Amino acid sequence: MHAFRHKYQTMAKLKYKFNKETLSFEVYKTSILKRFKRSVGFFVLSVVVAVGCFSIYAHYFDTPKLLSLRRANAELVLGLELLKKDITTQTDKILLQMQLRDNNVYRPTFGLQDVPLTVRNAGFGGVDRYTSKYGKSTYANLLMDCALQLDRLQRKVYVQTMSFDTIAHNALLIEQMAECVPTIQPIAAVPLHVNSYFGVRVDPFGGGLREHLGLDFAGKTGDKIFVTGNGKVATVDYSFARSGYGNCVVIDHGFGYKTRYAHLQTISVRQGQQVQRGEQIGTMGSTGRSVAPHLHYEVLYRNKQVNPLNFFVNDLEPKDLVSIMNIDITEIKGDFD
Repeated sequence: MHAFRHKYQTMAKLKYKFNKETLSFEVYKTSILKRFKRSVGFFVLSVVVAVGCFSIYAHYFDTPKLLSLRRANAELVLGLELLKKDITTQTDKILLQMQLRDNNVYRPTFGLQDVPLTVRNAGFGGVDRYTSKYGKSTYANLLMDCALQLDRLQRKVYVQTMSFDTIAHNALLIEQMAECVPTIQPIAAVPLHVNSYFGVRVDPFGGGLREHLGLDFAGKTGDKIFVTGNGKVATVDYSFARSGYGNCVVIDHGFGYKTRYAHLQTISVRQGQQVQRGEQIGTMGSTGRSVAPHLHYEVLYRNKQVNPLNFFVNDLEPKDLVSIMNIDITEIKGDFD
C-alpha cells in the first residue's frame, strides 16, 4: 500500500503529452532554459507589481518616516519664524537705544551733527539678488525675508560703527577742542560790564519785548575786541548802515562752535585767517543797529545761538587775561585790587 502511494505521488508530479504517432502518452520534460525564463519572468512581474503598489501607497498615504520628517520640518519653519521675529524686535530695540545715545549724548559732546534716520535706515536697491539666490526654494519668502532683515541689521551696525569711529577720533582731539571752545571774555574788563543779557529784553529802538540772542558788553569806541577761542575767520562783513550787525566778524571754532562779534568800529582780520584765543580781531564801535558803543557777542552751537555765560571761565584773574590776550595789565579796565 505504501509503495503504491509513493508511485502515485511520483506520477502526479510528472507531465504527460499525447504522441499522435505512437498513440500513447509520453512523459513531457521541460528544458532547464525554459524553466529559467519562466522563473525570471515571474520575478520581474513580482517586482513590477511591488513597485507599483508602493508608488500608489506613497502617493496617497504618508509613511511613518515621512510623517516624522514633515513634522520636524514644520517645527523648524516655526522656529525660524520666531527667531526672525525675535531678532528683528530685540536688535531694533538695542540699536534704537544706541542711536538715541549717540545722537543725544556722544555726538553733541564733540559738536558733531546727528546721523539722520535716512542714513541709518538706508535700504538696498531691489530684491533681485534675494530672488536669484532663494527664489527656487520651497520656503523662498521666509528665506528672503530673513536675508533682508540680516542685511538691514548689518547696514545699521555699519553706520553705528562709523559714527563711533568718528567720536573716537574727536576724543583724541579733546585738547584741541578745549582750546577752541569760546571760554574767555571778548573784552579786557574786570568785572565784565554787560548791558543786556541773553534772553528777552526791552527793544532800545521801538520798545516792547524782543528776544536778545547774545550779550552786549559796554565800553568806549576803540576798545580792543579779542577772539574767545582758537578758530578760523568764517565771515567779515562791513556795514555802516543803521541796521543789522554793522561791522561784524564770525569765527568758526570747529566742533560745532561759532562766535559772532558785532557793531565793530574796525576789523583787523580777514576771511579765512586762522586766529588764536586772545588775539585781537577789531575794536568796539557803534555800527549797525546800535544806540551807543558796545560789543554784541554771540555763541552759536550747531548754528543755534546759546547763552555765552554758560561758557565763560569765571575764575580767571587779571594776570590770566594778560597772559591770554597778550596785553599790558594797565589795559584791563576795572577795579580788581
